[in-house]
Amino acid sequence: MGFKSYITKKALQMKGMSADQAEQVAKQLDENPQIAESLKALESNKEVKELFEKITKEIEEKKKAGTAEQYAAILVMNKYKADIMKHREALAPLLSLMQK
Repeated sequence: MGFKSYITKKALQMKGMSADQAEQVAKQLDENPQIAESLKALESNKEVKELFEKITKEIEEKKKAGTAEQYAAILVMNKYKADIMKHREALAPLLSLMQK
């Protein structure tokens, strides 16, 4: 594992991702640098950025209320399913990382 992958993995873990998931994402980013470039483009998309800020906030609120993290994520993602589908082309690189 290169230094860049190591830093990516540690940063993801600091954001709350499990070690195994962080390892997988870091590996995918290392093997497919074009995915990283696509993810950078997401940051400049104001609508997508605001959507994920809302999703993150609501998941955190549900977790604080005692809901299990995975269940909270499912509930919130289902709530915003139409918005996510609206931006599916822009989100394709992110979704491919999450599926692997």
